[in-house]
Amino acid sequence: MIECNELTSKVVRLLKIYEDGSYGPEIHIEFTDGTTFSACLRNHPAIEAKYFRDDGGEPRILRDYSAFANPR
Repeated sequence: MIECNELTSKVVRLLKIYEDGSYGPEIHIEFTDGTTFSACLRNHPAIEAKYFRDDGGEPRILRDYSAFANPR
């Protein structure tokens, strides 16, 4: 989840939803104060790799390699 507190109480001037934007589905919101918010759902392969110990109960993550596999 991403919480965007900066957008609270803003007045929307224009809302566009692109089914097939440049990188995938995208929402584009223009506000009356001249600011714009956009969000894109990117669908690309990702690797999740974790090293953990399970002694019963919640497994304890010893190292999460996933951050190294997902460059931004």
